[in-house]
Amino acid sequence: MKVWERLLIKGNNNFNQSDMPFAEECYHQAIQCIEQEWLAPYTDSHLLMAWICAFHNLAELYERQGQTTRALHYLKIPHQRMAKLVDQADNSEKLTYIALCGLKMTLMPLIAFSKKYPTCDNCLTSLKRMAMSVNTHLPIMH
Repeated sequence: MKVWERLLIKGNNNFNQSDMPFAEECYHQAIQCIEQEWLAPYTDSHLLMAWICAFHNLAELYERQGQTTRALHYLKIPHQRMAKLVDQADNSEKLTYIALCGLKMTLMPLIAFSKKYPTCDNCLTSLKRMAMSVNTHLPIMH
């Protein structure tokens, strides 16, 4: 088991025990470990999903503490990185597919958050439109 995996598990355990400061530190350390291992061109989908998960864990942690602005910040980081990656013209098909999967993974929590903590109607509409677009660009697996 890699260091970042142990840190995510430790963070989750502490989160479940309501030890938020320690969980927060574990999630931040896991992100750093993943980013050191997961250098461009981001073709390791396992690391990508772990990286997104660590940010979403931080968002959940901050939301539970009533820090919704900070929670939204941590939801937006992986979403914006995936959106930027999808828009890059020089991607391989594999990288584009991985980025689209990552974008889909980041959209659902943002949509749910926006429904729970309304920001603006245009933002929610834009997120829903993007989700439909991502779904139409991803191949259907049987």
